[in-house]
Amino acid sequence: MRFHALQLEFNVRLTGLCGAVHLNSREGVVRDEDPANHERWKLLLDDSHTYSSVKAMHFTHICRGNYKRASP
Repeated sequence: MRFHALQLEFNVRLTGLCGAVHLNSREGVVRDEDPANHERWKLLLDDSHTYSSVKAMHFTHICRGNYKRASP
């Protein structure tokens, strides 16, 4: 994706999870494609400590102004 090449990050909200229902409605930032499974994305959740691997169909984009560069 274009945002990956530019090291951009965007905010998302988790929805429709069945195996991890407790994560529904949690917000986070898409960090990168999951290297173990290319159908999934690594998300840094809003607590800034927890990473989750999620399919794209289970998160929705939250528009919060301009995109930001991902911190290294």
